[in-house]
Amino acid sequence: MASVLSGIILVTFLCLSLAADEGFVLPSVEFKPITKLADDIPTCRQKDSDINECIRQGFQQLTPRLKYGISDLNIPPMDPFQLGKSSYNYNSGILQGRIAMRNVLVHGLSEGIVDKVDYRQKNNRVRMEMLSHVPQLLAEGAYKADIKLNDMKITPKGTFNITLADVSMKTRALGELYERDGHTYLRLTKLETEPKVGDMRIYANGLVPDPALNDVILDFINQYWQQLYQSMLPETMAIWEPILLKVGNDFFAALPFDLLVTKD
Repeated sequence: MASVLSGIILVTFLCLSLAADEGFVLPSVEFKPITKLADDIPTCRQKDSDINECIRQGFQQLTPRLKYGISDLNIPPMDPFQLGKSSYNYNSGILQGRIAMRNVLVHGLSEGIVDKVDYRQKNNRVRMEMLSHVPQLLAEGAYKADIKLNDMKITPKGTFNITLADVSMKTRALGELYERDGHTYLRLTKLETEPKVGDMRIYANGLVPDPALNDVILDFINQYWQQLYQSMLPETMAIWEPILLKVGNDFFAALPFDLLVTKD
């Protein structure tokens, strides 16, 4: 599940969101209660001397299956990931204003690689840190906006695509175990993420009527993407981490933790 949450965060940055308005929500998922796992769902033993590698391999086995979803774990198809309609506010210094997007698809989440897992459990306290990366992610969709780029005010409308290369993610989760209906469940108390992007290329038509000037604006955005990204990062995480914490707890409230990490 940590890899799924990380993927959703990366989707957010693909869409260059600084601050989502109150109307934005993640696609709804029905979390049906799970009492038994299918034989092809990897599990680990709590007393396994190499439990970190077991969990890492489990995540890695599940990641390619994000493409078509994993119904046994209440995970819908996520490659491409469909964002649907959303709107965002920007206030990052050189970029200010509002943008609305629709029919957004994100490709590449199922190509993720889980590099390292550090799982620790003491009594009913759980702590896990995971390092993962995705070679490339592509987002595409339609947009319209009312923004100010430096001193240039524009009201563009058109289609866009954003390519991110060498995307890495460090995820830290804290939680507590509790008993319910004869099973042990996990309640997440904290979820922190640190995404990093190696390179970003943005394309959009319709920024201005003149195609030549459109290319000039794109060149400017692509030249300064790192500054834009860094200015977005703190406020974006402040908005998204509570949302993802809730999604994670909805997920684990339906799935007994002792089915994933068994006691025997």
